[in-house]
Amino acid sequence: MLDKQATADALPTLLLGASIISQQKLEEAMSTAKSLNVPLARALTMLNMVGEGTLKIVLEADELVRSNQATVDLALKALRLARQNNMTMEDAIGVISSVHKKTQTVQSITNPLTELLMKAELITNEQLGRSIIQAKDTGMQMGRIMVLNRDLSGWMMTAALTAQLLVRDEKITKDQAVQALLIVARRRVSLEQALFELGLFSEKSGQTVRIGELVLMAGFLSEGDMLECLEIELIKEKQFGQILLEQGLVTHDLLEAAIILQDMVSNNTVKAYQAADALKQVKARSISVYQAVAELYPATQAEPKEFLPAKLLTDAGLISQADIEKVVDVTEKSSIKVGKKVLATGAISETILYTALRTYSLYKQGFISAEQAVTALKKTKSENLTLDEALSKLGWIVPSRMQWIWS
Repeated sequence: MLDKQATADALPTLLLGASIISQQKLEEAMSTAKSLNVPLARALTMLNMVGEGTLKIVLEADELVRSNQATVDLALKALRLARQNNMTMEDAIGVISSVHKKTQTVQSITNPLTELLMKAELITNEQLGRSIIQAKDTGMQMGRIMVLNRDLSGWMMTAALTAQLLVRDEKITKDQAVQALLIVARRRVSLEQALFELGLFSEKSGQTVRIGELVLMAGFLSEGDMLECLEIELIKEKQFGQILLEQGLVTHDLLEAAIILQDMVSNNTVKAYQAADALKQVKARSISVYQAVAELYPATQAEPKEFLPAKLLTDAGLISQADIEKVVDVTEKSSIKVGKKVLATGAISETILYTALRTYSLYKQGFISAEQAVTALKKTKSENLTLDEALSKLGWIVPSRMQWIWS
């Protein structure tokens, strides 16, 4: 948690911000450090929470802040870049400085995000005031600080940022955003689900993957990283790719690869989940995009037969082949038509049907494979999970906006 000493003692913020350890492990280490009267770095070593090489570079970043050679924000960006690309902190600072447009501005008293949070009564005046002070001291974004302070969960902040971006793009009104956020807070569903239930969600089929989504699916961003980038996009109105560079989350080469793969998705050359797999290979093996795609998905590979809604239901074990053939044409392409007919038989509940429709939407839009769709749907049933919980347990990151395009 951040406090008034955030600038003087940046180590906890750097560890969390660079996704080196979890909040729970940090608290355990801090408790150990206090009880044994040893520095936090020593406690981390004693508990085997952070490797020697990683701790060395984190302490270098911490020293830069202590000696006033860098803000917490700059040290954090450089730390991310240095870890991802085996660079020294000095080199990473140089790279960050060269790509960073000098557009840093002093945090205003409020911004569109904090105004929305206040309007929805998700934060108090006291929490806002504390965040403003800490943002000025550390150079970090207020939303990220609120999550670190546990004023809001990462889930809630994601919903709020998404809502404000939709308000900015005039897809929903501020009052509709507040209405949806209250549902999110009460039931812990995604903002898109809340908007869908309110009849306000309007994502169109065939939308391409966004750069941030692609990098997130490839595993190069943490939830916290994504929140920070979304907040900067909202407040400073920068291109997302430029933000990724400035935050030290990707290199120019990796961003260029992501843009090429995004174009391939737009042109239906590859699916979004295939593009994410290819991007992983580009980074892991330092190969070209085209080599990665060719190796993962050779041109000689037969085009898979279309995976229809009825097959998802039967393969996931929700209904038998014999039973579904009695009520629906298994070659029907409309997931809603198939779902309604199966629902009428009582074979599945409305909740399970909605989960199946969401899962099929992810497949249809190219964000998971047919095999993944079956696995996820089976898991929701066998473990009595929501789709979000099942995807999280499986370690699959997919955009929530792609779960609600039903046809």
